[in-house]
Amino acid sequence: MICVRQATSKVTFAAAHALSKMQCSASIASRAYKAGKQLLLGSLQDELKAEMLSSLSKLTFKSTTLIAEQVDLLLSFVSHDSAASLKARALKCLSFLTGSGVCCVSVNRRVLSTLIHIVDDNDIPVDFQCEALRILCKIFRSMCPDMHHMDLPDLFNLVLTMKHAAQTSDKAKRGLALCLLVDILCSIKKSRKGHGSLSSEMWQALCSEFHGSPQATLLASCGDGLSNLVCQVTLLIIYYISSAIEQTTVESNGEAIYTGNLTSDGSLSEVKECKSFLRLILHLAEEYPSAGLIALDRIRYLIQTLDCTYDKFNMENTSTSGEVVKAKLGAGKLCCVFGSPVSDNLRISLASKLVLCMLRFANACLNIVNESGAINSKVCEMLKLLAEYMQNSRFYDCNSFEIFCLCMHAYIACCCFRMTSVNARDSDHSNVGANLGFFHNVFWVGMERLALEFTKNMLKKRNYWAAYRVGKYSCCEGLWFAAAFTFRKLLDGVQSDSSHCWLKSLLLLAGGESEIKLLLFPKAGVELISGLQTESNCEKSFTCVEEQMGQYFGEKADLHDFEGKLARVYSRICSAEEILAASGSSVGFYYFHRWFISLRAKFLEILMGLLGLLSSHKFTEATPASTQNMSPLILNFALRLNKLAKDYDLLATSFLDIDCQSYRGISRLALSCSVLAFCSAFALHFSNANSALYKNVLSCSLGNSEKFLKALITKDIVERLWDMDSKITLQLQQFVTSFWEDVDLFQSRTRVSSGHIERASLELFESGISGVLQIQKDSKGVKDDEDLQPLFMRGLQLLSYMTRNLMEIPFQVPKYFFSVRPCVGAELFFFNADSRNKHDLSVSPGFQLSLNLCIQLKNAMIETRVRVAKMHCVLAVRPSNRLSIGGKERQMQCGFHPRKTDEMVELNEMLLLYIKAETGKADMMSSEVGNGVDLAAAYACFEPNEKGQGFSSCLLNVSAFPEGSYRIKWHSCCTDNSDSHWSLLPLNAGAIFTIRKP
Repeated sequence: MICVRQATSKVTFAAAHALSKMQCSASIASRAYKAGKQLLLGSLQDELKAEMLSSLSKLTFKSTTLIAEQVDLLLSFVSHDSAASLKARALKCLSFLTGSGVCCVSVNRRVLSTLIHIVDDNDIPVDFQCEALRILCKIFRSMCPDMHHMDLPDLFNLVLTMKHAAQTSDKAKRGLALCLLVDILCSIKKSRKGHGSLSSEMWQALCSEFHGSPQATLLASCGDGLSNLVCQVTLLIIYYISSAIEQTTVESNGEAIYTGNLTSDGSLSEVKECKSFLRLILHLAEEYPSAGLIALDRIRYLIQTLDCTYDKFNMENTSTSGEVVKAKLGAGKLCCVFGSPVSDNLRISLASKLVLCMLRFANACLNIVNESGAINSKVCEMLKLLAEYMQNSRFYDCNSFEIFCLCMHAYIACCCFRMTSVNARDSDHSNVGANLGFFHNVFWVGMERLALEFTKNMLKKRNYWAAYRVGKYSCCEGLWFAAAFTFRKLLDGVQSDSSHCWLKSLLLLAGGESEIKLLLFPKAGVELISGLQTESNCEKSFTCVEEQMGQYFGEKADLHDFEGKLARVYSRICSAEEILAASGSSVGFYYFHRWFISLRAKFLEILMGLLGLLSSHKFTEATPASTQNMSPLILNFALRLNKLAKDYDLLATSFLDIDCQSYRGISRLALSCSVLAFCSAFALHFSNANSALYKNVLSCSLGNSEKFLKALITKDIVERLWDMDSKITLQLQQFVTSFWEDVDLFQSRTRVSSGHIERASLELFESGISGVLQIQKDSKGVKDDEDLQPLFMRGLQLLSYMTRNLMEIPFQVPKYFFSVRPCVGAELFFFNADSRNKHDLSVSPGFQLSLNLCIQLKNAMIETRVRVAKMHCVLAVRPSNRLSIGGKERQMQCGFHPRKTDEMVELNEMLLLYIKAETGKADMMSSEVGNGVDLAAAYACFEPNEKGQGFSSCLLNVSAFPEGSYRIKWHSCCTDNSDSHWSLLPLNAGAIFTIRKP
């Protein structure tokens, strides 16, 4: 049809278009492709050739072996003197193929060199260059961070070309080139760190193959050349930001005249451009902290530029500017917010938005720099100047919270540097961090003071929203005195019942946690409480670190008095959850908050019992006989802590819209529980000791089941530390196999971030684990009670040390805690498989219950980073779950109760094992696992539709159950496209079925 001369152009184009829509096998598609290619290379019109290029590109997806041939065909049209329309279409098709993700193997030196030539040739239209840049971005991102598809000479030629293209005057080309350049630089660093496929040796070998320009050779060394390039790129981006700011005003005859950027559209455009540039620097700073330091050094000057522009406008052109703006926007329109004309309002609005972008960037950048440890004296001085400048800036009132965060980050950075310097000098106070137990406590008081001062300032100016945000920040950083003060002040001013309930719950939580701080550090706590009624000086916060080291040096509270005092704190924490439970909110609201608070209450409850047990024994009098009754009790605490760690795991994976920072924070809490569980289980248990009295102690405990439980505790901590510390993990693996060989290890999904608190926490965890392993090692060869007594003393001291230090780790509320909205969950509906009586869930004795199931995602409209691919569900029922006639348990409407999550954790573990068995990741499970006399379980799989509904069926084997009514317990989860597992909270109770005779 395409070749028929009598056919009209419409028919010919339709035939060419239909070629790509053929439903055929790969062999037929291959023959059709070859025929179409032969026609394309003939004497067709350019318009028809362009259509054929598109059709052939789409046809290659029928047979992927054709992709390389099609790429070569497209490059021939791009490289040769083809018509502009054909070049444009060929580039579009190449972009289509690279964007599909299947073209990676077809990327070769010719592809890259052709695209680089297009970008580097100034005679080629900018539109073509931008399209080539987009293709390069797609190609590079498809292979990042694995760069083995790209030869090193091509890589560095690309770097140099992008550096040149990033300096063009065309905004679109410049932006694309900068994005690609930053991506390349970050991937080079990842490869050098071993995150990609290029090892250091392989990198050096590839460098020897490179014979390009001297500048490229210098870059290939990844030494000063690469660092210099990062510096140049950062300064180039900052230059563009500065230029965008300066373009808001122009000079005309010595007078400052505001340009058209006064309009809201112009303002949005400039702010958007500023955000995109700052985002590039932030991405670069993640791999090169020096880029962040360069940017931070320039931020103050950029903000000063905005300040100076405003001052110049006010001083020289007050009347003129007013007339100009009135002529443009209409006279008589004044702004009440700033008490100035519309021109001032628009100018301040634009400047404030730009400053807000820079402040948020500075805070994010400081987080990265703090974690990298790239702080020195010059950086501290620069941060101090920036913080002080912003506190006195005209932008303080409209950006007060961001300025508060900046001051806090700067303070933390300076404190960390000063602590490092003090320890390096080996001064008289070099052991302050160790004596205080946790290094964060050294500058915790200063952080509290800074937060309290800002809160007072905001309340004085009636900026209640900013004060609330400071309270929120204080909760997330563990500054509980400041948080309690803030929420108490705000509580008096709220009017709505829901806000009053929320603030009261926060106040109880903050009050309880501040009381724990007061117990741990009474002197510092009393000083903070007395300072609530006085004015403080912010400048002191940047200079008083050494003073705090001396002032609170060696302060210790007696753990023996903690049990009773923690009971009062426990009561407050429980009350905080009860207030949210009684708020009358709809299903799905406050679930995360109530669950998180309940887990904190559980931890405090365990802590009270453990401290009470430790307080009842004096370390100097510890003997094997005195610990005969203690060992089983401490093991019980260890098991409870291990369950609590799994509770935290389930919490972290039960909210699909949770942010990564909150997820990692919860993972750290789970890890701390697991570490304390391990220390509790083994601090007084010596498997290698041969003492007769100690063997008698062991015989009084759980015997072989005790070994199994302790093996599970060790397995749990090994999985959590798998990617964090290979040395300690290997020691733990060897330790657990020494007394329980049949243990199967799976890699955990637990991830902990790399902040200074996380690093210090990990050091504390490793110290406790190493102490336990050393005690176990020293127990080898012990034959009499006299040699065993020092081990018991060391075990008790270690357990006391770990308990106290875990209490001193700042308890921080996840950022997600302040996201108050209904959670994503699931409802499960049960129907009898017998369609004649589908709503009657009953079965005769000795038979299985056949069910049809419908699962429905709820609140799925919430934006999440998870795309649900499959859903799984487990149903379980026990004979002991038989319901009494008319009992209260029949009235349950909701399937989730934050204080009763043990069954949910158990069902989730069963479901995880089932999924692993189904996917071949474990051979220990089958669909019948869990079925038996004590438990009947069934599993179902769903493929949800676009409405979040899924349908399935299952058989619940209740043939051994006696007559009566039972409630089915259920739990569900989902997997996303990357096979990650997420739990779904049950938003309705399980159905009740009856076993009765016909």
